[in-house]
Amino acid sequence: MNVGRFNEDQVFEILRNKVLDWAKNKNLLHEENAEKQFMKFIEEVFEFRDEWLLFVHEYNKCSYGEADNDPEVVELRGNMKLEMGDVFITLIILCDQLNLDPVDCLGRAYEKIKDRKGKTINGVFIKEGDLK
Repeated sequence: MNVGRFNEDQVFEILRNKVLDWAKNKNLLHEENAEKQFMKFIEEVFEFRDEWLLFVHEYNKCSYGEADNDPEVVELRGNMKLEMGDVFITLIILCDQLNLDPVDCLGRAYEKIKDRKGKTINGVFIKEGDLK
């Protein structure tokens, strides 16, 4: 999809609508399917994890930049992008089944964390209240 003539909000909405049209055509957009859709989301998260671990560990690739022209790195990064896309798709469908707006959910979560104080320890942010 050529996104050059659209802003980021428009691109998300266009893709979201395409995903929801696809899901509607597959008869997925029913609240009673939400538990199964949640399990599909978890499955996709683990598929992403598998691609990421393959990228980082088995092939000893740790550059996340786009600059690497190594065909193997390009393929591995492409696989990670595809699996992350599947995670987004499952979340968009789940949000619709539960009558939740994903942009609203993201906005609420950002508002919750934006002023959070804490410390990053071993690559994990620990909020101030959880530091001992």
